[in-house]
Amino acid sequence: MEAGQVVDLLRRVRHDFGNHLQVIGGYLEMGQPDRVKDYLRTVMEEISSERIIFEALSPEAALYFYEQLSRAHDMGIILRYEDLDIASWDILKANDEPYQSMAILCKDTVGSEEDTLVYLSLYEDERGVDMFFTCDRWGESPKGIRINKE
Repeated sequence: MEAGQVVDLLRRVRHDFGNHLQVIGGYLEMGQPDRVKDYLRTVMEEISSERIIFEALSPEAALYFYEQLSRAHDMGIILRYEDLDIASWDILKANDEPYQSMAILCKDTVGSEEDTLVYLSLYEDERGVDMFFTCDRWGESPKGIRINKE
């Protein structure tokens, strides 16, 4: 990831942090401490779920997957990584994945009043990477997409 991309990502994180503070401040001004607690719980769950990116991957890969998470959020998708069993993420980067697959899979669910919550697991073998997406709105079974190495 280039320095400009890192700065853009940091700018995004700063912006999101500021938004969180505004929401909390608004609830406090309206005298709604229970909503503050609920909101803080949601933010803490989000931060906790992002930990897998930073603990399981190299720094470069972590930045890439965090950027993918941010882009999903821009589409109205809350992306939660469940399992990241990959050694190389170059094939995903070359195909702009998992973003491209989420855009297709979620096209009918985004835009509603609530964000779409999607769980993603990635598994790599010698031939490529399997991506398994699950979402309550789709039913029980995960949707699998295979990205083959060329």
